[in-house]
Amino acid sequence: AQRMTSPLESPEAWDRVGDGYSDEFAPTLAAYAQAAVTLADLAPGARVLDVAAGPGTLTLLAAPVAGHVAALDFSAIMIARLRSEAVVRGLHNIEAVVGDGQALPFPDASFDAAFSMFGLIFFPDRARGLRELRRVLRPGGRAVVGAWATLDPAAPFVLFEVLQAELPDVRLMLPELPLGTPDRMREELAAAGFEALRVAFVVHEFRAPSVEALWASHARANVLVAPIRQGMPRHAWERLSARVIGGLRERLGDGEVRYPQTALLGLGERGADARADSCHP
Repeated sequence: AQRMTSPLESPEAWDRVGDGYSDEFAPTLAAYAQAAVTLADLAPGARVLDVAAGPGTLTLLAAPVAGHVAALDFSAIMIARLRSEAVVRGLHNIEAVVGDGQALPFPDASFDAAFSMFGLIFFPDRARGLRELRRVLRPGGRAVVGAWATLDPAAPFVLFEVLQAELPDVRLMLPELPLGTPDRMREELAAAGFEALRVAFVVHEFRAPSVEALWASHARANVLVAPIRQGMPRHAWERLSARVIGGLRERLGDGEVRYPQTALLGLGERGADARADSCHP
């Protein structure tokens, strides 16, 4: 059977939410990125790679410590956002490129540390993405992969349940959450050849001042919701929004919406053996 593709695998879908994602979600995601940078224990002057970098949430945190950061994403809009922000912040050691994380355009053993925060988990060929991450690390280099733990039945799932009830004819493709347990994370890192594995849990809180604000931020920034908005006449969208907000209020109440979200950070090292990787495509 042919595999259905998710909007998460489409650069165009991410292009459409580039600005919203940067504004709405990146500030909270920065807390997870900071934990990943700390876990990797970057040495000053390190050469760093950020795969599926998005608008540069981790890149912009790593750049003041690193000697050089290469940031790669398949969304040209996200990369443009990152380049602009690097200029605004006066960071001249960032190389931002549009590319495929499953076929990295970098030589073997060219980075001291490599990251992929909540991006590699959605690759069509995750195993290849992990092998590529290892290939470009120098022996002794470290990779950190961020994955969402299986979601609590918190606000995002409530939002999707309410939305699905209002749109019974639309199949909302909720993402699978691979690498969402320590065992799965270790298993896939080990299969890609990583050693000295560690898994850390990181919890931060997402907040919205009201259910209206929660819906507005997802409508603008959620890659699974934005296409619905873009495919609807304005009056139909406004009617849908009113019904969704009513449903959210019934489920979540009238006040501030706060929900903790757990992430797993998987750390692996490329061993000291510098033989050429036979698995490189």
